[in-house]
Amino acid sequence: MIEIIIEEIKQQLGVELKLCDYFSGLKQFNGKNYFNVILEEKISESEVFNKLKRFSDKYKTIQIEPNGTKRVAVFIN
Repeated sequence: MIEIIIEEIKQQLGVELKLCDYFSGLKQFNGKNYFNVILEEKISESEVFNKLKRFSDKYKTIQIEPNGTKRVAVFIN
């Protein structure tokens, strides 16, 4: 499941996401599944985060939430 979503993002946005190795795997929060990815820049300065947010708002297949300074939670809808 994680690989499918990462591949879809890569194809649609041209962005290759790096899985978080500290909080790895599929997690659950409030009944929703998610996984963590690490960005190269801080979220507040990241163009990749902005692209992911626009993608999630448009297609509704994922939901993006900050989960640290450079860590992003990708919720699966």
